[in-house]
This record gives sequence, structure tokens and C-alpha cells, in this order.
Amino acid sequence: MVRSLVASEFLKIRKTKVWLLLFISPILAGIIGLTASLPPEISNEWKYFFIVMSPAHSLLLLPLMISVFSGFICRYEHQHGGWRRLFSMPVGRQQVYLAKFLIVFGLTAINQLMFFAIYLLVGYGKGLEGTVPAEFVLKCTAGGLVATLPLIALTLWLAMIWSSFAAPFTLNVILTLPNILVANSETFRPIYPWVQPFVMMMPQGEVFSVPMQSLLVAIGAAFILFYTIGSLNIQKRAV
Repeated sequence: MVRSLVASEFLKIRKTKVWLLLFISPILAGIIGLTASLPPEISNEWKYFFIVMSPAHSLLLLPLMISVFSGFICRYEHQHGGWRRLFSMPVGRQQVYLAKFLIVFGLTAINQLMFFAIYLLVGYGKGLEGTVPAEFVLKCTAGGLVATLPLIALTLWLAMIWSSFAAPFTLNVILTLPNILVANSETFRPIYPWVQPFVMMMPQGEVFSVPMQSLLVAIGAAFILFYTIGSLNIQKRAV
């Protein structure tokens, strides 16, 4: 049943402009990489340019894009009164929430893959020396994707209960902007969910690229909390 719901959700967005939005963050990161200069003392050129390109993508744009993806996934139901028809079908509401969650996660994964591809294009275009640190790059890219789980759960829930496309996006902007300060805070950086994609994509820490505290609290616990609240709320919500 979930597979059929996922296929249905994909059909709703197949011809929308959400696919164009996947290019925004990777291209901006690529422009930053192309215009960056290489200091002579750098020993690993590929790692250096990954660190240069990653912040613009993971610190601000990736969290914001997630709320846009969530809004697009729920836009059809809000515009055409589809919630009543959808929830009247012989499918569980939690299955609907899971299907939409998987679609947003898939869009986010594609966004991460595009960042990885742009990173390679920039590196080869600039003629970087040495080999691509594949394990390092894949670990950081996958870590950034894992870190988006609580953000997807929260923004999807808000997008389902608020008919306004701008409302969940505005809230996400408010919660994302402090990332610039939180990223430099030893106190709040390990526990603030919105900064975790950036932290996970930087080469520091113990698991993936972050301390275990961030994985357990800011990512794991936040994901379980947001997903459970969203799923239960949708289950009880009147339409």
C-alpha cells in the first residue's frame, strides 16, 4: 500500500517546478567553488574545496529547500480539497504521512547527489591534483542526508496542517537563520537540529562527521519526536 501511495505522490509532482529547485543549492555551491582560490599550503586540494563548497549548501539552503519540498508535496491536496478524498480512501493516515515523507526524503537525497556531482565537476574543471577522497566525500554527503531526517518530519507535518505554502517555509527560515551563530557555538551546535546538516558535512567528529551526542540528540531523538508528533497529529486531525 505504501508503495502505491509513493507512486501516486510522485505522479502529483512529476510535472511541477520542484525539479528545477533541485539545482539551486548545488549550482550556488559550484559557483563558490569555481571562484575560490587555492592556498599554496593546502595538502589535499579535493578536501579543501569540499569544505569551501559545503557551507553555502548545508548551512542555509538545504534546510530551506526541505520546507519547499514538503510544501510542494502537500500543495495538491490543499489546492484541490484532496485531503478529504485522500483520507476517505481505505488507507491509513500514517501510511499517507510515510509516503509523503519518503518522497521528500527522496528529493533531498537527489539534492545531495547533485551537490556531489557538481563538486566533482568543479574539482575536475579546476584541475585539482590527487585523487578524489571518495570515502570522505561520501561519508559527509550521506551524513548530511541523515541529518535532514528531523527537518523533513517537522516541515512535512507543518505543510500538511497549514494550507498556506508560505507559513511552514517562513517558520523554517526563522529556525534556519540562527545556524550562522549556532554553528560557532560549542554549547548549542551539538543539539540544534537545523545546523546538523552543516555539522555532518564537515570533517570533524567521531561518527560520520559529528560527535555521538549530535547523532543521538539533535538527529535521532529529534527525528523520533517530530515524526511521532506529526504522525499522531495527522491520525487525529479532522478534515
